[in-house]
Amino acid sequence: MKSNTIDSLKTKMYSLIAKMSDVELEKAWEYLQILHYDNFIMTAIQKSKTSHKPGDIFTKEEALQILLLEKEDS
Repeated sequence: MKSNTIDSLKTKMYSLIAKMSDVELEKAWEYLQILHYDNFIMTAIQKSKTSHKPGDIFTKEEALQILLLEKEDS
């Protein structure tokens, strides 16, 4: 995206946030967190499809470690 477009979007977001009540902001934040985590998991799944071969098996601890390393990288 161009810088002007991003600046315009930021301005619109700040304006929208200023108009929202505290309850609306809390609810919006809950939805955004859920979407963020869903996006993180979907991205990790897509990356794993290209970086891991069928038959690769991880323990639960290894899988969590890979996810945490992916999160730190992004």
